Amino acid sequence: MAAGSLTFIPDVLEEHLEELAFLWGRRRSALRDPDYRIREFSDLEERITAHLKGILAVGDMALPLLEETLAEGDGLDLFAAAYSLLHFGSDTPRARVLDAFSSAGGERLDYLREALCFAPLAGIQHRIEELFRSGGTVMAAAAAQVLAFHSALRANTGDIVRFLHDEEPTVRIQGWRLAGFLGVRADPKTYAAAVRETDPGLRSAALESGAWCGEPGVLAVARRLAESPSTDSLDGLYMLAVLGAPEDYRLMQAVASCAELGPDRFRLVGAYGHPGLMPLLLEALASDDAATASTAGAAFTKMTSLDVESGDRASLTPADGSEPDEFEAEFLDEVMLPDPEKARFYWEALEPKVGHAPRLCRGYDVSRGLDRVAFAALDMQSRWEVCMRARYNGAWDGSPLSLEVFPQGR
Repeated sequence: MAAGSLTFIPDVLEEHLEELAFLWGRRRSALRDPDYRIREFSDLEERITAHLKGILAVGDMALPLLEETLAEGDGLDLFAAAYSLLHFGSDTPRARVLDAFSSAGGERLDYLREALCFAPLAGIQHRIEELFRSGGTVMAAAAAQVLAFHSALRANTGDIVRFLHDEEPTVRIQGWRLAGFLGVRADPKTYAAAVRETDPGLRSAALESGAWCGEPGVLAVARRLAESPSTDSLDGLYMLAVLGAPEDYRLMQAVASCAELGPDRFRLVGAYGHPGLMPLLLEALASDDAATASTAGAAFTKMTSLDVESGDRASLTPADGSEPDEFEAEFLDEVMLPDPEKARFYWEALEPKVGHAPRLCRGYDVSRGLDRVAFAALDMQSRWEVCMRARYNGAWDGSPLSLEVFPQGR
């Protein structure tokens, strides 16, 4: 019987498409999520593949729904439709996605670009190469990222650097991502201008790109920011936490003691991983502020791999510090509170074994390098941090692209 000639239930097809969109959204956030390890992440990817197979099993009868969503949908629904169409064996569905991509702008372009990054380009790669060479900078940057994900980007340094000086912020962000992917280092003036950007997304993109390229100025900037830490410099302070050496301990201690940074300072402690900061972390676990206690608990687990949840939950206070009324209180986010005594008990037993380590992550001394078993034990966020640090220090010659491609594998 020909593919697609079997009877199918439209509601089931719609459910497959909706689930694919939903799960892809989860994958997006899970790429750097400390609550995911590679096994859970791979399970998520397997579920995505299963729903894609469910869509493709319907054959050509799925096309009307997919094409309608391609034309009228948005967000992750648009991604799911385009991603599915690109997996069809015939040329027409793929050509329709490319037509939509070549005429798109704004968020539509972002989601279509993402679909093209992760789906096959059979029969359409040459047209994407044309868009990279002859399109406006917005389109050229999007096409370049698609080609980079498929190891098909034939570009020189000038091709990438031109994106870093474009007037459009989204183009500059994509330019920095491409520079990090390809190891293209910009000149010091370009880095300096990016660090002064008011857009935090641009600053973070430039700092991360510099880290992936081994640019010493990234750590120099981060150290300077740590001398007068503020909430406006959290992206730079995070770079210090990830890339900093043992001799940066005093700077990180000052950052961890800066109450003005709020709970985020303990996220930095977790990323830095120095056991000498554990007393500050244990004190914060007992904080009356739920966000502070919860963030400190997450940092403790990141460093030790030990679960110190108490089983008790608490509502977070509004970011502006206002007192919520009875109705607003029903919608406040909740967090799990840690058990300070449990954490102290665990640390007393663990400290003699690992207290001398320059950097702890999931109970391992990651300053010595990791074998496959230890690397597999890391959470997704820590995997990313370990790889960035290794690339920055010249101990890994891989690309951050390898941490995003689908599927990741176990």
